[in-house]
Amino acid sequence: MAVYGFGKDIPLPNADIYQVTEQLKEASFLQITSLATGGNFTAPTIFSLGLAPWMAGMIFWQLLTLTKMGGIDQMPKEKSDRWRNLLILLIAVIEGYGTTYMLRDYFSEFTQFQVFQTCLLIVAGAFFLIWLASVNTVYGLGGPSLVILFGMVSSYRVPVAQITRMILVEDLWGRIVLAILVGVIVLGLIALALIFERSEYRLPVNRIMNTADMQKSAYIPLKLNAGGSLAFMFSLTVLLLPQIIFQYLADSYPQNNVFWWLENNSTTTSFFGVTLYNVILFALAVLFAQVMLDVTDLAENLRKNGDYFTNIRPGKETKKYLKQKQNATAFIGATFTVIVAGLPLYLGVIWPEYAAVVLMPGLTIILVGIITSIILQIRAINTLSSYEKLL
Repeated sequence: MAVYGFGKDIPLPNADIYQVTEQLKEASFLQITSLATGGNFTAPTIFSLGLAPWMAGMIFWQLLTLTKMGGIDQMPKEKSDRWRNLLILLIAVIEGYGTTYMLRDYFSEFTQFQVFQTCLLIVAGAFFLIWLASVNTVYGLGGPSLVILFGMVSSYRVPVAQITRMILVEDLWGRIVLAILVGVIVLGLIALALIFERSEYRLPVNRIMNTADMQKSAYIPLKLNAGGSLAFMFSLTVLLLPQIIFQYLADSYPQNNVFWWLENNSTTTSFFGVTLYNVILFALAVLFAQVMLDVTDLAENLRKNGDYFTNIRPGKETKKYLKQKQNATAFIGATFTVIVAGLPLYLGVIWPEYAAVVLMPGLTIILVGIITSIILQIRAINTLSSYEKLL
């Protein structure tokens, strides 16, 4: 975390950092994206992209795996990792070049060498951060999520400062009422996020090796919000990639009104962009819920072990039953995520000065999800080390 915190403040060369920082203050969409990816779009630094290329690459790779195109799901792990990393590299180059192109007006000389140098540093910084997150996955707690948590906590000061200013402009009683209202809303969001994070839908299962007493507590759990916090983080990343492409196309073809409209309306600062974001958010929440549990493998394992659901035949009928239940819980979780983390962004379009404040529900979901996973990791480690030695 010390290395990451230090790297976030190392500026890129060739550009006027003060002018760029002023420009980036107006790019609210980029700053919102950086909150959920561990990046830094408040200033041009080597960690500006954060984990965005890795997150987008994982999404696209997961989609390719689900389609089983070209036998991709049967690839050896080494070969699969190599192709996945190449996809992440391609995305990093696109996003790195897009970021460099966005800053072109603030270069001392916008030469091809400077573009190449800056893009190379941004891509290298992103891959170094990906490596750092992978090291934390092996030796630390929280995996890549800890990088995002670090960036989010440090960025929370913006919405907190805006809310504080809203309270201070009121009279004494107005301040008291607003402070209580904000406290109730924040605590309510935390409680709601925690409930959905820990809730699960249990499917009673008959296990032939269980005794009658044990049979009563045998079930298959389906998390109610399996992909909520992940969907919020990854959806912003997915929306960033087309935004960079639209920006490049609009600058390359200035007479094309379609590219210009897409560039200005595909972010969370417009109604169309927020609607597009909510569609992506819902789809990713459903996707992550299905990725978390492979019903095909589960149905096959139940059949092999002789376990079954009451009045459901093993095999295809069991798979169909599990798929129906999985889709139902995924729909509930995705709907909750969109209502809490997606719909408030429409208020940010109406009142742009409060764009950071309306992000707090979504950020709360991420924080609760990450902190809960770290707590569960710590509990698992404590459980493993709590057994006494036999000798």
